[in-house]
Amino acid sequence: MAVFRSGLLVLTTPLTSLAPRLAPILTSAARLVNHTLYVHLQPGMCLGGPAQPQASPVQATFEVIDFITHLYAGADVHRHLDVRILLTNIRTKSFLPPLTGSVQNLAHPPEVVLTDFQTLDGSQYNPAKQQLERYATSCYSCCPQLSSVLLYPDYGPGVLPVGSLDVPLPSTISPASPVGRSAKQPVRGHQRGAVGGTFDRLHNAHKVLLSVACLLAQEQLVVGVADKDLLKSKLLPELLQPYAERVEHLSEFLVDIKPSLTFDIIPLLDPYGPAGSDPSLEFLVVSEETYRGGMAVNRFRLENDLEELTLYQIQLLKDLNHKENEEDKVSSSSFRQQMLGNLLRPPHKQLKILTDIMWPVIAKLAREEMEQAMAEGKQVCVIDAAMLLEAGWQNMVHEVWTVVIPETEAVRRIVERDGLSEAAAQSRLQSQMSGQQLVDQSHVVLSTLWEPHVTQHQVEKAWALLQKRISKAPSGP
Repeated sequence: MAVFRSGLLVLTTPLTSLAPRLAPILTSAARLVNHTLYVHLQPGMCLGGPAQPQASPVQATFEVIDFITHLYAGADVHRHLDVRILLTNIRTKSFLPPLTGSVQNLAHPPEVVLTDFQTLDGSQYNPAKQQLERYATSCYSCCPQLSSVLLYPDYGPGVLPVGSLDVPLPSTISPASPVGRSAKQPVRGHQRGAVGGTFDRLHNAHKVLLSVACLLAQEQLVVGVADKDLLKSKLLPELLQPYAERVEHLSEFLVDIKPSLTFDIIPLLDPYGPAGSDPSLEFLVVSEETYRGGMAVNRFRLENDLEELTLYQIQLLKDLNHKENEEDKVSSSSFRQQMLGNLLRPPHKQLKILTDIMWPVIAKLAREEMEQAMAEGKQVCVIDAAMLLEAGWQNMVHEVWTVVIPETEAVRRIVERDGLSEAAAQSRLQSQMSGQQLVDQSHVVLSTLWEPHVTQHQVEKAWALLQKRISKAPSGP
């Protein structure tokens, strides 16, 4: 079975009846695509007729938003997939211009197009596949040799999974008004709005937040990306992606899902950002966690004679596979915890001559010990040195493993262990490399922030992965 790097999934089943069938559809797609999966919603489209089907607008209702959230939540099981639900043909009630006939360029042109379209005999019905290919290439930039796959045959010979046609999806967005709303209720569009976050290692919960913001905005979306002082309170901040890298991934995703919008991506340096001062903004999208922050933004605006923003609150995505000490929601913090013990960058290919003049005698002794261990057939030698990087000893080893904890915790431990004052403890830390500098030069990162048995699990994981790397390494010096 061929596996493609990127693909386009065209969903034609009505959303309510499609929701219970998403899991097998996504699983089938995950077997065929290993990188980027674009999803195009076109409920009710028929691929069985003689005429080529045309893209048509889908009205943005709360059902559509709930379905998008449901799809991203289901896709979280397949984390190797970068899922992107395309919003090009989804329009709010007050903004329903006809779709243009232009072809949208995607960051990763699909190599295969998939669909849930049901054929009469449940087989790979060639005319439907040809229609699917023509439809995909008329809407999006695709690879010249586009393949097509009908997913329903994976369910069994002629048997479709049965799902209720009238069970509403769980609500995932709360409008500003406290009054109830129905699934079919149209979503109001706005000219300009804002959304903010750290957006570290862009994940499916981020994508829900951004997708809702893109649906609501019709002209411009201001996206604040937390930086500098706002990052200090984050868990394992040393493992955060650099600001420029986060912006790059964010920009690619946004342009893919709604290229008609103008995006203004700016660094967020305080809790209010542009949402607190820009008079042209009309709405702000927040999560359950940041709703209080959104309320604070509105109070700040009122104090400065600006109109309040309409707040849209998005529910958190639950992480059903979270481990001990990880959050029960899909979060970047958990992703950073999962990096502990993993190899972050390729190890040094060979030992180099130590050129640094610091501690030459100790370095000589350490090298002699390693050479002796190698002569005895030892596979792994460990140098336990607090100042290894400062001494330039990284050139003596293949991999550098580093342990990090927040500075406040490091100060507390030094005070408790050595009986120093906080000022003396901070002075000691200032003479060493920062956690970020250490991580930037390390291959594996561990953290002793939690209970000892949690650190033990990290070390065992890192050691097991090291053994796998050694077993796969070519023999020889």
